[in-house]
Amino acid sequence: MDVKVITVVKDDLEGLKRTEQSIVNQSKLVSWILVTPNDNSQTYEYAQHLIHQNIVDEIILDSGGGVYSAMNQAVVQANQEDWFWFLNAGDEFAAINTYELICQSAMTTVHEWMYGGHYLGSYNGKILGEVKTPARFKPANQLFSKKYISHQSTIFRAKFLQDLGGFRSDLKVAADWDLMVRASKLDPGHRVPETLSIFYMGGLSTAARQVANKELFLIRKRYLGRKYAIKNYWWFGYRLVRNRYVRSFELRNPSMADAIRRIRLQVKNLSK
Repeated sequence: MDVKVITVVKDDLEGLKRTEQSIVNQSKLVSWILVTPNDNSQTYEYAQHLIHQNIVDEIILDSGGGVYSAMNQAVVQANQEDWFWFLNAGDEFAAINTYELICQSAMTTVHEWMYGGHYLGSYNGKILGEVKTPARFKPANQLFSKKYISHQSTIFRAKFLQDLGGFRSDLKVAADWDLMVRASKLDPGHRVPETLSIFYMGGLSTAARQVANKELFLIRKRYLGRKYAIKNYWWFGYRLVRNRYVRSFELRNPSMADAIRRIRLQVKNLSK
């Protein structure tokens, strides 16, 4: 039984190197798998370098179906006894002993998946604050972005992922949150109180906020039912307007946007 860290990467050499540095700095040797296309890019060439240096255990060739399809390629090929931890290119472990901590938890937990907190990082690599581990995973909280967890801080038993059918390929941005909700309906998950990852904005979920808003609307409708119908429509409309304003503000005032996020995170943590 191993904890496998899976990184899907395409045309992001800088991000791959940042994740590599975090992995090689861990207190325990990390079992690392890359999913990347054989496109003769610098990223692919560097992936070959990593496997020759024994930093990467395996390279799975991305078939080109998108991020979640690439994640599913790793799921299909997995040893059922292993655990999978999807860490994006550019993202990092929260501390030097994070991987070791999760390996120990994987040996003792009776649950099929684990979750912890994360640090939120800005576009330019600065840490803005901490999103702490919620007391328990609640689908409504997750889908309305309240006391939520990021997929970079979730770890799944491979067989459980296979039984769930992996990530939904019809969703382009929010398939990770859909997966967490489906997982929670079968197993409440093992809460890890520590913060596990550093998630940097600027990836797919940030760049495609409006797509995510539409997908989350449909996911809430599917899993939360009529009880949340009014709130669901209101939240969709609110996010539709907010996303446009936030993106414009970020482009004009990136430093101010970071400062506001930093303050918001501090206030949220003080209120807990």
